Formats: sequence, C-alpha cells, structure tokens
Amino acid sequence: MAVQRILTEYSVAETRAVALDASARPVALWLDRAHERGIRFALGEVLPARLRALAPSQGGGFAEASRGGELFLRLPEGHGLTEGQAIHVKVEAEARHGKLARAAVCHKDEPDTSGAEGWRKGLPGGGTAARVPVNLGDPIIEAAFQDAIDTDIQVPGGGRLRIEPTTALHAVDIDMGGRGGKGSAASRALQVNSDAAVELARQCNIRGIGGLIVLDCIGPLNRASGNKIREAFVMAWREISTREVRALAPSALGLMEISLGWGPTPISQRMLTETGDDAPEAICMEGLRRLERALVQAPMNRSALRLPPAAYVWLQQQAPLDLTALLAEKYGARFDISAAAVHTPDVI
Repeated sequence: MAVQRILTEYSVAETRAVALDASARPVALWLDRAHERGIRFALGEVLPARLRALAPSQGGGFAEASRGGELFLRLPEGHGLTEGQAIHVKVEAEARHGKLARAAVCHKDEPDTSGAEGWRKGLPGGGTAARVPVNLGDPIIEAAFQDAIDTDIQVPGGGRLRIEPTTALHAVDIDMGGRGGKGSAASRALQVNSDAAVELARQCNIRGIGGLIVLDCIGPLNRASGNKIREAFVMAWREISTREVRALAPSALGLMEISLGWGPTPISQRMLTETGDDAPEAICMEGLRRLERALVQAPMNRSALRLPPAAYVWLQQQAPLDLTALLAEKYGARFDISAAAVHTPDVI
C-alpha cells in the first residue's frame, strides 16, 4: 500500500525517518548524518553541476557538482551536451561500494531539492503522507532500522527469510520454520512462497537493496503457481517503490530471479563493517542519540557518554564537523564523552 505516514526523529548528529504503509509497517527508511551534509549525494537531490567528461562507452559521462564531488551521469543517445557545459542533475542512485552516485540531467528550471524532500516525493504516496516528528529513541524508528540489518526475517503468517549478500547478488532462502497449513503440499507451498515474496519486497526497499536478487522458493511448484509468486512480488514492490523492477517466474529448480534498480545506499553499508559488525560510526551515532536523549530528559543534570574505543576514535578523527561542539552549542557544556571498555554506548 502507498505510504500513509512518515515518522522523523531529529537529533544533532543525524536524522532518521521511517515511512509507514496503511498497516503501519515500515516500507522505506531515510538516514541523514550531519557530518555528511554537503559531501554525500542523496537520492532525489537536485543540484547544479558541470559535465566534466563524456564516456560514450559507459553510456554517459562524469559530472562535477558545483559544491564539489563527482557523479556518473546517464546520457541518452543524441543528448547534445558538450564537456564543460553547466547542467542541473537529479541523483537517481546513491554511491555504494565501488560505485559513484548516479544522476540524470534534469530541466534547469527544476528547483534545487534536498535529499530528504526528494526521498519523500519519490515514495508512492509520500508527497501527501502525514509527517510526524517523534521523540529520540522512538521504538518504531529503532525497530525499523534494526530490521533493515537483520539477516533472519520473520514472514507474516509464519516462516522466515534469510538474506545473504554476495559480490554478484543477494541470495534469499525461505524457511518454513514449522509453519503449518491446510490443503495439499502445492497449495501450502504457494501460500508460503507468496507471503515470502511480499515480505521480500518490503525488505529490499527498507534495506536499499538493488541489482540481482535470487529467491529460493519452496516446492512443489508448477507454472501457474510460479507466475502467482512473481506477481505477488512485483505488485508488492510497486506499491512501495518507484524503482525499476523485473522478475521472472521461478525456474524448474525453484529459483526466482529479480532485478531492482539501485536507489539509496544499502543501509547495511552505512551501519555495518564488511565483516557484518556494527561500524564505529554507527555505534558513535547511537551513543550521541542516547546522550542527547538524556540531556533532553534531565535538563538540569550532567551526563556522561562512554563509547567503545573504536567509536570514540572515530568521533575524535571524523571531519569536517565537530559533533561534540554542536551538542554543546545546543545543550551547553554539561556532558562528557570518553572511551571505555564497553561493547555498546553507555550513558550515565
């Protein structure tokens, strides 16, 4: 279903937003970190740039934003642009491991658009969805961002999905997990696979997954059932995303191939290391949110944030924005931040 509400949690260090459908399930996430503003290209952002170099063999060229930074530019045949020409571009896909952000030329009269506004307007129903600010530590926000990095996902009605990234694709396995049901084995398999396909569509969107996905369906399957599973995925996807989608019915081996257009940087790449551990940056962000929440709840008290050593080092070394100074500017110098032998941020 189209987006009905967008919950937004504001903090000094970062802004997090969750789009909810009519059943109040998260269907899209937004993450904006203060130290990345003006550096990172955000999905939906419109900004002035200059065409730096044409690359016909790659289907486009390279543009340099007026604020600095390089993007890959998709260009149609007969575009008529020349190197050095001033243009306006719209970010269609954010940067990810080994890939520049991708943009397309847009009309020069189109107003410059922030990433948050572009993200919201790019959601089905996002332009009219109610926007609701929430308190720091909102449980829906917390649960949605955790859901987006979990590898095991509960399927409504029973069963589980396991999503595993590889270099070339995302492999997805369905585990019935003891789920029962009435009818023949074929009818039970169709129901489980269809429910899993719908949940996979939601998971791909909240995680920012694009490219090739392969879903290993449960048998037995026939051609009619395979087409229904494919349709379930495509319909669920188009209700929550405007990104391109192609899907094939499951093969004779039960593998359903899906291709999705890239959009935001996958949440896992922003919150986890390549080995799947919590990234020092993400741990630091969590600690700063907890500290700010304590400062808001106890405005007369002094608070202390203890960070794991790697997160503390990241805070000391990150540039160009001094997040500690921003906190002090808003709440006064009534807090301390230090490194400690802890695994998760601790506020006392």
